[in-house]
Amino acid sequence: MKGGGSSVSQVSIKDSSRTAGTKDIILDAAEASFVERGYFGTSLRDITSRAGLQVALSYYHFGSKENLFRAVVERRAEENARGLEVALQQELVTEVCAADKLQAILQAFLYPVVERSLNGDPGWKNYIRLMAQLAHVPQHETYIQPVASRYDAVVAKFIVSLQQLFPQMAEEDVHWAFYFYQAAITHVLAESGLIDRQSNGLCRAADLNRIVDKMSRFFTAGFLSLCPPAGASTE
Repeated sequence: MKGGGSSVSQVSIKDSSRTAGTKDIILDAAEASFVERGYFGTSLRDITSRAGLQVALSYYHFGSKENLFRAVVERRAEENARGLEVALQQELVTEVCAADKLQAILQAFLYPVVERSLNGDPGWKNYIRLMAQLAHVPQHETYIQPVASRYDAVVAKFIVSLQQLFPQMAEEDVHWAFYFYQAAITHVLAESGLIDRQSNGLCRAADLNRIVDKMSRFFTAGFLSLCPPAGASTE
């Protein structure tokens, strides 16, 4: 009886491991496919073909393409969002002037993402590019709702930190300034190669570490240009 019980336990663990492995294979293939062809241009058959699996397995594990897309977003969302929050908290406790703190906060919103794109496993670059692409999708599309539910609260913390840093700045302008920054980030993270062509190779879209420094300095100046001097009225 003891030997039989051990055998059943081993089989269960093996089956569980196999199931988890299959789901990850499908999720990896889905990340790459959604980045390359978009949500509507990708079918479950495309994904499972890329993964070398039968399409029935995608229905078994996820049920529908929308459920699979949700799983793709959520698989890395907690780690990604936590990295942004940790970076923000680290910068908020530093004792520097307001302009330097502003630049540090802006860097905190970009650097952790760049770090994962450059140094994470290959799936991270696909995930980061996918999140950037989704920022340009009409926000009423139901399939992207997992992005809002996972990341809007993090964005709100960055905006609140900026409002607290510059209380004299109109709330509307804080939102506009951060929106402009997000728009630039989504373009940069797509790594389209546009600047490579337009600069004749002088600048490279893949040089993300340099981009973090230059973008944060550029948008610090832009942000401050919308901010009235301390003590000035925002009316």
